[in-house]
Amino acid sequence: MSVDFLVELYPSNVQYRATAEHTLLDAALGQKLCLQHSCKKSQCGVCVAEVLSGSVKNEHGEVVCDGRVLTCSSYAQSDVRLKAEYYPQLAHLECVTVPCKVASQTWVVDDILLLTLRFPPTLKLHYLPGQYIDLLYQGVRRSYSIANAQEVSSGIELHIRLLPDGELSQLLRACELNQLMRLEGPKGTFFVREAENPLLFLAGGTGFAPVKAMVESLLAQGVSREIYIYWGMPNSRSLYTDIAERWSLEHPQVHYVPVVSQDDPLWDGRSGFVHDAVLADFADLSDFHVYACGSPLMIEAAKATFMAQGLYEGHFYSDAFVSTL
Repeated sequence: MSVDFLVELYPSNVQYRATAEHTLLDAALGQKLCLQHSCKKSQCGVCVAEVLSGSVKNEHGEVVCDGRVLTCSSYAQSDVRLKAEYYPQLAHLECVTVPCKVASQTWVVDDILLLTLRFPPTLKLHYLPGQYIDLLYQGVRRSYSIANAQEVSSGIELHIRLLPDGELSQLLRACELNQLMRLEGPKGTFFVREAENPLLFLAGGTGFAPVKAMVESLLAQGVSREIYIYWGMPNSRSLYTDIAERWSLEHPQVHYVPVVSQDDPLWDGRSGFVHDAVLADFADLSDFHVYACGSPLMIEAAKATFMAQGLYEGHFYSDAFVSTL
């Protein structure tokens, strides 16, 4: 029989039970307690927590009694007290598996597909902008951020970079309208926290998808916070939508800076790494809340350099895109 342990979260003082066979994160999610997490593959670092007392076997198989662990791949070895973020805002959202059909397919550039999915008339998926879903098709499962806010459109919009050797990529290239699929969600803890601070959104590649959903929702709600959007792509052709530029023209509180990282003779805008553009524009980031979505390398570099420029660590929120073939 499995022995279960008491896990107490600080500073919320919320408690739950976890066995040595289930990760700290899975045990919490199974009891409808949403701890901060993203990829659940020990790669993004979003689910980091600090062991304050007790013992935990970490992602490397080491027993930690005082230090940081990743809850997605760590196991309680005794009663434990953790310093970890818990989000009651997500408690009412149920992760479900539902049918959907392909409503539209738009190739915005050679390797990026904008896919919209519709639900049966009696079904609606409830989520917070910034969260993601798992798309399930012909036995293949892949995670994608939701790119639309519920206030703006029904169904689900996905921005998908298709990989040359990707298993689901090959299936989607041959997919037709009205194709039946399933999705599971919502998932993740990437959503806009209520505050008055100015917002800085940092996106790399199709990491623009959750940014689009979050900004759409903020604008639909009439939120007046200053919004800065920095979107990085390899070249100007890869900037596959002009919606952020349109927002900046229509809403005085929205500021948009596209950044291209490669030499591009057709581009006369900002160049270099997208997080470096932020550093060049703001000498002090202490007042900002930052939401970053893109590769783990981009997120790690942005977090370290933004904190060096005054950003409070607890005001950096991220969702790392981990590639899977």
